[in-house]
Parts: sequence; C-alpha cells; structure tokens
Amino acid sequence: MRVRFAVLLATVPALILPAATAATAATGPGTVANAGTTTTCPTTCLQGIRAATHTGYDRLVFDLTAETQYTTWTNTTGEYYPMSGQTQHLDVVGDSYLFVRMQPANLGQDFQNPDLRDMGLPTLKGVQLASYHAGTSEFGISLGPSTRYNVFTLTQPDRLVVDVYR
Repeated sequence: MRVRFAVLLATVPALILPAATAATAATGPGTVANAGTTTTCPTTCLQGIRAATHTGYDRLVFDLTAETQYTTWTNTTGEYYPMSGQTQHLDVVGDSYLFVRMQPANLGQDFQNPDLRDMGLPTLKGVQLASYHAGTSEFGISLGPSTRYNVFTLTQPDRLVVDVYR
C-alpha cells in the first residue's frame, strides 16, 4: 500500500503577531481562554494583531472577542495625542498614516503584541499602539505610497480588518 503526502508551500509572505498560543479560543463576550489561564475583559478583548500581503493589497487584522465600534482618521505627519495631551509621532516612518480607535477594545492580560511592529509590507509599513485608556485602544498605522484603504468588521470570529490597496 502506497501513501502519498503533499506539502502546501505558501508563496505569499505573511507576518503573524502571536496574541497567545494556538490554543487560544474565545469562550464568550470578553473572555479569552489560553493554555490554562483566562482573561476577562469588561466587554471586548483585543486578542492580537496579524498582517499579510495579498495580490493588490496588504491586510491588517485585529482579532477580537466581541464586536467593537471604531473610528478612523488620517494625516501625513504621523502626529497623535495620547492621554498626556502632548504631541507624539509614530515611530515607523510612512508616506501617510491611518489611525484606528476601537471602543470597547480592552488589552487583556494575554495580549502579547508589542506596542510597535515594523511590518515592512508593500503598503503597510507598521502598526503602533498609540493610546490605551478605559477600554479604548488607538492604533497608528504607517502606510506606504498608497492612501486607498478600506476598514470593516467581520464576525464569527470577530475581527476589525484594514485593507490597504496598492
């Protein structure tokens, strides 16, 4: 008896920022189970951030445990104003910048993404936690030469998606 195995090789470069282990599962609104530990958020937990490049666009995904409301705005300087009220600049240099504020979006104890991530993708240069306070998370996204983007939500599981087009 002969058995054949096939290996699928991905040709699309991808960057996955681990939120926790692969065993992480959403067990209900605001609860995250992770290898024997449980994080409970008052409403929505941000589990992690991941990004990949696709034909014609780059995609950034915020993995959530429940729905969230969001607002976006752009600028060409990378300036933002955290709770301190003092002007700050995003660390990853881009041609333009997209900011996303999610509310509610708590950073649970198991959220292990760094505050800053250099993506190095064609149109998605980096993402940075700009501000977090009282269940509101604000991220700055450094963009390449493209300024066309689409932000939307998906469910089952809940995600906030940012597509940046070339």
